[in-house]
Amino acid sequence: MKWRINLVFFLIFLFSAALLGKLFFIQVLQGDFYKALAQGLHILPEEIRTERGEIYFKNGETLAINWNWPLIFASPPKVKEPEKTADILSSILSFDKNFILEKLQGESLYALIKNRLSQEEVELLKTNNLDGIFIGEERGRYYPQEGLVSQVVGFLGAEGSGQYGLEEYYDTALQGSSKGTDLTLTIDYDIQFLAEKLLEGAKENLDIEEGQIIVIDPYSGKILAMANFPNFNPNQYKEYATAGDLKIFQNGATQKIFEPGSVFKPITMAAALNEEKVTPETTYTDPGIIEIGGWPIYNYEQRIYPGVLTMTNVLEKSINTGAVFAGRQLGGELFKKYIEKFGIFEPTGIDLEETCPENKE
Repeated sequence: MKWRINLVFFLIFLFSAALLGKLFFIQVLQGDFYKALAQGLHILPEEIRTERGEIYFKNGETLAINWNWPLIFASPPKVKEPEKTADILSSILSFDKNFILEKLQGESLYALIKNRLSQEEVELLKTNNLDGIFIGEERGRYYPQEGLVSQVVGFLGAEGSGQYGLEEYYDTALQGSSKGTDLTLTIDYDIQFLAEKLLEGAKENLDIEEGQIIVIDPYSGKILAMANFPNFNPNQYKEYATAGDLKIFQNGATQKIFEPGSVFKPITMAAALNEEKVTPETTYTDPGIIEIGGWPIYNYEQRIYPGVLTMTNVLEKSINTGAVFAGRQLGGELFKKYIEKFGIFEPTGIDLEETCPENKE
């Protein structure tokens, strides 16, 4: 019986000795490494380590969520073959070998090489199992819809603050003190998807450089879709920023000023009808071109519409010269007053950054 008690005490002694040995290895022999590792993984400042609120379509589909992203880091003292390791990592990560080699030959105990790894990169790194190379995790933002509605959503920057779109506009609410507030948009996933597909089709068929589509509920004024072309993948925003392509982050529907084109014809015609300067049956003859302030105004594809045309025809066929005719019946000052009444020069109040035209002439 006594030998059993002694055996138990002996096993406890062995376990305690092994545990103390491990603690000694971690805290003393490897203490600097693990301290550097802990500090290195603290990428975001303390004040932004709260769980950020998430963003959803009105249907509940996710737009912006929090995600555990894999990253790769090195402990230079543990890297046995820097040149060979840099070659392999350069191939896996599509990074410059010299950049990686500089990291591997540094004096620090922790060197971050790349964050936000793809699953393929993670698998290749695990397969190669390189000395001194480790895979860790960081909590970060993930945009599962990628380019869909990207200019509206924006992205979370490297310092943990929202950049562009709703991420910036609602940054304080999303960040919160302990858990940020979630956002549910009025944007409908299906309508947004179709709007963006239409813009892609316009690029393919009409070779447009950029375009926007906005779909509004006529009864409530809610935005059901706000699409931009081209869009961007917020998960890879650094690639656009590095290339200097910052304009792609802007929401063209709210931040860019440009001639509205044919969508303005109903405003022109409504003003002329309201002032009784024209009626739906008022006629005119299409000259094909009208010069205003030294600028020629053509119809689409420089078409000339034959015969006598009514104001109804102008809207039906979207005739540019007919819209100019209606505008001239109003006169410049009266036309400008109607534009102001329609709120063209005023912010809409939408919860996104807006740019309003300053020149009313």
